[in-house]
Amino acid sequence: MNGFMHFLEHTLAPFGTKVGNQRHLKSVRDGFMMAMPLVLVGSFFLLLISWPDQALGGFSVVGFLENIGILGILTRMNQSTMAIISLIATFGIAYRLSESYGTDGPSAGVIALSSFVLLAPRFTTMVHNESGEQVSQVFGGAIPFGSLNASALFVAIAVGLVSAEIYRYFIQKGITIKMPKNVPDVVGKSFAALLPALTTLIFWACIFQTLEMLGVKGGLGAVLGLIVGKPLGYIAGSLGGMILVVLVNSLFWFTGVNGGQVLNAFVDPVWLQFTEENQAAAAIGEKLPHIITLPFKDLFVFIGGGGATVGLALCLLIFSKSKTFKNLGRLSFIPSLFNINTAILFSFPTVLNPIMMIPFVLTPTVNAIITYFAMAFGFVPMTTGVVLPWTMPPVLGGFLATGGSWQGALLQVVLIGVSFAIYFPFFKIADKKNLELELSGE
Repeated sequence: MNGFMHFLEHTLAPFGTKVGNQRHLKSVRDGFMMAMPLVLVGSFFLLLISWPDQALGGFSVVGFLENIGILGILTRMNQSTMAIISLIATFGIAYRLSESYGTDGPSAGVIALSSFVLLAPRFTTMVHNESGEQVSQVFGGAIPFGSLNASALFVAIAVGLVSAEIYRYFIQKGITIKMPKNVPDVVGKSFAALLPALTTLIFWACIFQTLEMLGVKGGLGAVLGLIVGKPLGYIAGSLGGMILVVLVNSLFWFTGVNGGQVLNAFVDPVWLQFTEENQAAAAIGEKLPHIITLPFKDLFVFIGGGGATVGLALCLLIFSKSKTFKNLGRLSFIPSLFNINTAILFSFPTVLNPIMMIPFVLTPTVNAIITYFAMAFGFVPMTTGVVLPWTMPPVLGGFLATGGSWQGALLQVVLIGVSFAIYFPFFKIADKKNLELELSGE
């Protein structure tokens, strides 16, 4: 055990910190956060326009919205938020990466945005002759929403990172159009961005034209989807892959490193895409294609935060005999309901505590298994594509994430009970030991 703890503390923890702080992964993570307000707002509109009739005893929310004449505008508002997430992510990733190099973030973001639009597919118009035969294909200038949503996130990541790197290289090497010192800073930055912008657009234009000549349907998105998206989709979209993510996430948290910061840049784009595919299916009444989505992970697997410690918070609040633990329970229980468990992780502690490692890894794993099979067998509806804040409290979160289903709320109650049952015996050992220390005056 000592050897394993030494490995966790001196090998895994430093590695996790290094990965979590790697500038490109950090830029991807922070860039996505710039799009999250739109995703959350768009999810609210989605919840209204796709509310199942059975959730309110047969009353049709969608029919009511249509009758009062606002269904169309709510649908349009949903499309104008969640449907452009890749567009915003492109700007955000390039902005954050350029900022990390000390160069101008907005300029890099705008260049990346233009490059993303350059690569995006256009609507096509089929022209026919008098006999009805197709004679030509005219490319229009309109870009479909499907080219801007979560399905294009891998393109957004690639374009954002590469564009920012090109911009950074030109700026740091001084390959720019330099203006006199008395010129306003904003004007100077605009002219400094001309050469890197021209180079970046030419680079992506060459990529686009090469793929066109090779006859690659779907362009860069298809290539990246095949190389990166397919393997990640198989891993992140399966129960085994989710358990693997849970295990690695928990191990990093156990060493005091934020596991989400290490892993989210890899798997969250895939789960967000699955979430949006569920959303699209729910909007037209089709069967939802994915069990595992972003809300699946945030609201059901890691209920209470890393390690799914909401049950431990309950133990501390109700069953503590140690005064220290009782006070910790009072302080930590409410934040745990919002998936914030920093106090428990570092004050109980669970971080680098060998006794607590077993429940810390086991609880979210069991949560993932229970939730997966409950949805697979139809006991609980799958998440409908509504993206809720990861701080959404249980019961309400489960109800909204599953399209207004009481089964989703009940499942979260069950998972809280599971968390409590797993943590309780380990908590009792720690509580007894801490009480002895308090009575002895230590």
